[in-house]
Amino acid sequence: MTVWPLDLSSFKPRTLKTKRLAVSGGILFGAVLTSASIFATGPDAEPEIRTEKSWPVSVLAIEPHRLNPTFLAYGRIESSNVAKIRTDLIAEVVAVHVKEGDWVAQGEVMLTLGDAEVRLRLLQRKAELAQAQATLQSIKTEFELMEQTTAHYSSMQRIAQDKLTRYQELMAQRLISQELLDEVVSQSNQATIQYQTHIRQLADAPNRITSQNAQIAKAQALLAQAELDLDKTQITAPFSGPVLDVFVAPGDRSNLGSVLVELADASGFEVRVPVPEVHDTRFANRKNSPIVATTPSGHQIRLTRLSSQVRQGQIGVDAFFKLDVAADGPLPVLGRLIDLKITMPAEPNVVALPVQSIYENDRIYEVQENRLRAIVIERVGEFQTDSGEYRILVRSPELKSGQKIITTQLPKAISGLLVAPA
Repeated sequence: MTVWPLDLSSFKPRTLKTKRLAVSGGILFGAVLTSASIFATGPDAEPEIRTEKSWPVSVLAIEPHRLNPTFLAYGRIESSNVAKIRTDLIAEVVAVHVKEGDWVAQGEVMLTLGDAEVRLRLLQRKAELAQAQATLQSIKTEFELMEQTTAHYSSMQRIAQDKLTRYQELMAQRLISQELLDEVVSQSNQATIQYQTHIRQLADAPNRITSQNAQIAKAQALLAQAELDLDKTQITAPFSGPVLDVFVAPGDRSNLGSVLVELADASGFEVRVPVPEVHDTRFANRKNSPIVATTPSGHQIRLTRLSSQVRQGQIGVDAFFKLDVAADGPLPVLGRLIDLKITMPAEPNVVALPVQSIYENDRIYEVQENRLRAIVIERVGEFQTDSGEYRILVRSPELKSGQKIITTQLPKAISGLLVAPA
């Protein structure tokens, strides 16, 4: 390209403003010519060849196994048997032998109530029983005597009747007066009344004995009640377990129905665990294989029962795990939440993969010839390795032994994507 020089010697500006415009125009024109010269004489750029990006990924060679799915849950410590110890005695509290948190054995004395009034009532009941027994013996003795005198009353009534017959014959012959006959008639009637009264009392004697036996039974029951009340002055533990609370102190007076001590049954401690809906079927089929829970201390507790209804505010049912409590061990705190690892029955042909391998909860990627291939999977549950690593158990008919599954989360993973397995 040839650049011709421009002769400006003949151009002479007449004014200062015109002179400044001429200089500016000359500078701009020179810059344009220089740029054009550079672009015209520069080398031609060759087009860049674009290469496909290869994404570095980690892979894991899988081997389907029979594994036990697990899931982490929280449980609340409860007791199916908490006794609120009351008394039906109104008495002074003499001594309190336990405190909150103490462990008591079945039958151990926890409280002692005053027994002075109860002992007086016991003496009264014993006296009433002795009186009733003496009355019965008197009735029996009277009955025996009545049986022995029956023949005498019968003889007296027969003699009086024979006498009346003779006097009636004499009266018919007008050998006696009417006044004498009337006296004999009165004696005969009196003898008959006495005999019939004796027979009636004799017939009623077994009823009197039965009635008195009932009085003795009543007196015996009242005596037994008094003895029971005396036993109640010693408040004992109905079962072994920890004392949850004590509501009285020495010097207090017990009231009818008032709670004295609250006690939990050691055999009734359990952990209530909400079961996610996805695991309902496995828990319902627990008879085929046991389900256990592992506490933070490593202690395993067994599933005993499931609740029969869904509580308000939750989706699944509640599972109850038996919690063994020993007198020399740590006492569980009712209402406390604890973390548990629930181990369910083993599932066949499952693979444990890291969380990073799962895409959108239903897909993983296999590496074939350095390219990804999507595999749709079913999430079976969770799993924890012996070293404590968290895994997801998955299942798919496409999973085979030796397949390489990526364990890296890619931002845009799709089938066919080029990768570089590590």
